[in-house]
This record gives sequence, structure tokens and C-alpha cells, in this order.
Amino acid sequence: MPHREEREEREELRERTLTGESLLHERVRKMSKGAQLTIGASLIFALLSWYGYTNLEAGSTFQYYQTLDEFIAQSNRDESMVGRSLRIHGYVAPGTIDRNLEAKHVTFAVQNDPPHKQPNARTTLSILFRSLETPDLFQDGADVVVEGELVMESGEMVFVADNVLAKCPSKFEANAEVPPEGSTSL
Repeated sequence: MPHREEREEREELRERTLTGESLLHERVRKMSKGAQLTIGASLIFALLSWYGYTNLEAGSTFQYYQTLDEFIAQSNRDESMVGRSLRIHGYVAPGTIDRNLEAKHVTFAVQNDPPHKQPNARTTLSILFRSLETPDLFQDGADVVVEGELVMESGEMVFVADNVLAKCPSKFEANAEVPPEGSTSL
């Protein structure tokens, strides 16, 4: 009898080999659904963990910005801000944009609140952007996020921006008056 079972196994193995069905596929098919789900969930968890570790670790491109007030409060407490990559949100202070064509850079100041809410800002941060190519929406009062680092230049703290992002206004208001009822003007 043992010879008969061995012969049946060999014939089954030969059939599986001829039909292309692998031994691994056979074992997975015999595995319970609970074990299959556990292995699948573990694989997904491992892939998500790897993705999170490689893409969200410190120094990666994913970075939130700080408001100007948050940045100033942190820089007053923490001297290690110099040389770190930072993103700061603010509004271009009116009358501070200076384009230096010879040196090929733009200097401007950023304030925490929009100019229409606080025209004479007490606290501003001077920005040096080493390029003349600014966004189209870059102007006095523009909502901006500056990316760069804080450096010591001539004994003074200067924020050197690598990138300037001008945000679109979030609210649009109509400038024209609504015509009275019954008028046909367009």
C-alpha cells in the first residue's frame, strides 16, 4: 500500500508540473483564509511602515511651515535655528521689495499679518532671495511662504531664501456695484 500512495503522489506532482501549477500555489490554496488575510495585512503594514520611514523622516521634502510669530518665538529660545532648512509663512511688507539687478537678488521683508489688517507691522523678517525670478503673484502684501535657512552674515541674522511661493488669495471680492433691479445694463 505505501508504494501505491507514493505512486499517486508522483503522478499528481507530474500533473501539476505539466499544468504549470507550482507547489507554492498548492500550499497557498490549502492555507486557511485567516492565515492568508494575516499574511496580506502584515505585508501591507510592512510596506506602509517602510514608506513612512523613508519619506517622512527628518530632512525630507515633506515640511510644514511656521508663521512668522512662531518662527521668532522659536528662534529667540533656540540658537540651533541657524543653518537648518525652514519654511516661513507671512505677507510681503509694503514698500520693502528691492530688486538688485547687478547682484541678481531680491530683498524684501515679511510680516505676520496681512497689510490691510496691520499696515505698520512691528515685527518683520528680512529675506534675501538669490534670484530675480519671483512668482507672478509676488507683490506688496502678497501671501508668501519662503523656503531657505537662517544664516549669520556680517554679524547679523539673515534669512536666505532658496524658494519663494506666492499663494493665491483665498477670498475674491467683487469691486463693481450690483445694478438696481429693473436695469438692463451689462
